[in-house]
Amino acid sequence: MAIPNHEFGQITVAKVRNSAELRQVLVDPWLDSETIIIKPNWVSTDPADFTDADTLRMLFEALDSHIIVTESYMLCRSMNLLKDGMRFLVGNKEVNWKWLQAGDGWQWLVENPSWEWFKDGGHWDHLKNEDKAFLDKYGFTDLFEEFNVTYINVTEEVWNGRIADPTEIKRAVESQFKPVHFEEVYSLVPKTLYDLRGSTLISFARLKMYASFTMKNLFGMIPDPVRPWWHGPNHSTIAEAIIDINKIYHSLFNVYGICEALKNTGISHAEGKYEGLYSGKYNIVENLGVLVCGRNLAALDVMLLNLSDPSRRLIAGVNRASIALAEYEFGTCDKEALKEAKMKIGNWLSP
Repeated sequence: MAIPNHEFGQITVAKVRNSAELRQVLVDPWLDSETIIIKPNWVSTDPADFTDADTLRMLFEALDSHIIVTESYMLCRSMNLLKDGMRFLVGNKEVNWKWLQAGDGWQWLVENPSWEWFKDGGHWDHLKNEDKAFLDKYGFTDLFEEFNVTYINVTEEVWNGRIADPTEIKRAVESQFKPVHFEEVYSLVPKTLYDLRGSTLISFARLKMYASFTMKNLFGMIPDPVRPWWHGPNHSTIAEAIIDINKIYHSLFNVYGICEALKNTGISHAEGKYEGLYSGKYNIVENLGVLVCGRNLAALDVMLLNLSDPSRRLIAGVNRASIALAEYEFGTCDKEALKEAKMKIGNWLSP
């Protein structure tokens, strides 16, 4: 049976049910790389909001390469052992990790970007235990063992000083792109990943309530467990930070984008059954079986934005801004292709 799919230049939109069908879609020569690095989306553990083990299995089975999975720590997913994370003092006030993720805690991190207090106060050790609990609880430990997958935690590598030479990173980036906005990003590449340069890196993004997509997914390669400083006051610098980290990895790897709702997807609803910290209330649509993929992540994200119904998905201005800047820096999607896709794809992404 033919797989429902459409091609718009180098962008493919398809419906697949299993790994065999996924293999038929993922035919780009870049995916023949001896080693493929996969960056999943593990920002939280909210239902349908993160890359799950079953979906990763589908991708592993569709590829013939040695697989490396890479991700940084995120406090949002690190509440498996302690519901609100560890406690600590800010001035005379006792707070916890949950406090850091929004409101006053978020603002405190904007103004105090150093993580030395976190590393020295026992939080780092607890974070390692939380990450292991996450990998165990959601089936990733067993999955990685079954497929002989190497897991590289960006935070662990960078915080332990195991980084590539920043001058080499700077040279690689500025030979292809305009200089970055934040020089700090040149010091954030793990040596273990740098040694694999020239391989293919898949930004394996999740189709969620809000339009983060494939370029925003690489924002997770910044090692901070929460990233308010990179967002800036009132999210004024997040677009630049997203572009910067994309420049880093695009200068080192063949970066291929996949945004998926292979198992399920969240749809915004004022009275939804579920509620996410950043996404609000939503319901879940099961067995959507949709993915959008291609080489040009900026064009890919423009297409994804074009196909996402704003009434069904929260498309924040901050995400629109990063996609607009990505178009300027990396190139855009053909406008006629956008019109054609809108007619042919319909509500595949926002049922």
